[in-house]
Amino acid sequence: MQTVSLFPQLLDYQMLGIFALRVTLGFIFVYFWYEKVTHQRAERIEFFEKLKLHPAKVYFYAVSSIEGIAGVLLVIGFYTQGAAVVTGALMTVATFIKWRKPSALHRNTMDFYIILAVVSFSLLFLGPGAFAIDLPL
Repeated sequence: MQTVSLFPQLLDYQMLGIFALRVTLGFIFVYFWYEKVTHQRAERIEFFEKLKLHPAKVYFYAVSSIEGIAGVLLVIGFYTQGAAVVTGALMTVATFIKWRKPSALHRNTMDFYIILAVVSFSLLFLGPGAFAIDLPL
């Protein structure tokens, strides 16, 4: 059988590619959480006030906690699809906010948020990849 793939042998390791996407996405969200709770707390609380979400501290702690928990779940590969839906939704909302109020989220570009949303939603269909707790049997 003829294949169009340049390296068809590498297709045997596609679960490692999914693993790399999952863990990288997870570490990005853990990093987001870490930066928010250590260095950007006042700035992020002000961000929620700009969006007229009150009480801003509650929104800050809720969103940062969700990001941190979802990031850890992605890194360890536990409830991957649920964490992927959450991170995809967060990045979709971030994309919309960046589009409507570019100055509200000045650290990252809209393209960055879009790619994180796409990777998140693709994990919903691809599954957790290798080395995951919720790997389907």
